[in-house]
Amino acid sequence: MTENWMDPVVEPQSTGEGKSDTIWLEIVTTDQNKRSLSELAARIVSEICAPWVLNIGFFLILGDVTGAWTLGIVAAIGTGIVPMILILGLMKLGRVGNHHVTTRNQRGLVFVGIIVCVIILIFILRALEAPQLIWDGMFSALIFLVLFAQVTLKIKASVHVGLWVCLVMFLGLTVSSWWLLGLLFTPVTAWARMRIKHHTMSEIVAGVVTGAVATGICYALLLA
Repeated sequence: MTENWMDPVVEPQSTGEGKSDTIWLEIVTTDQNKRSLSELAARIVSEICAPWVLNIGFFLILGDVTGAWTLGIVAAIGTGIVPMILILGLMKLGRVGNHHVTTRNQRGLVFVGIIVCVIILIFILRALEAPQLIWDGMFSALIFLVLFAQVTLKIKASVHVGLWVCLVMFLGLTVSSWWLLGLLFTPVTAWARMRIKHHTMSEIVAGVVTGAVATGICYALLLA
């Protein structure tokens, strides 16, 4: 029997199931990409607003405002570079888990070490006759550290957010009120810290409150 070459060729009918699977895969992939970009942005913000980076920027600004660049750099190194070297050393010894020190019970040793660094730095700046504004900035840093060390005994308050609030308010009260607009960036820093799961909302609030209280104490004792 010969095949009838005139018979129509029947194409397999595609079902909607395969198409639905493709669409679902595209949706999942797009969602994963958005999440990845969101997390990347949060990590970038967290690094830019890390306490050691903020301290460097803060004292360089004070050095520029006072015209004492050398002393501003000394203060920036003492409150930024040296504490980070301390943390990296503790990481190498296995005393802290990461450079953001995200475990609360590991923060006590870090706070003690940085407080000692700041006290030594205060004596150095006194010997070098630092301008009053840099002097006030150093004492503000000491007050901030002592307060956060106490709060951390109960809750892992966000130093990222607290320091941002404290420094922006300090600059707003001493350099220019325009700096207070920087407070509008606080929710971005807070979002970043929560997005990468380094802090909860209650820890963010604790950081904001502690930072504001530190600024209030500094203003009452040093700036008023």
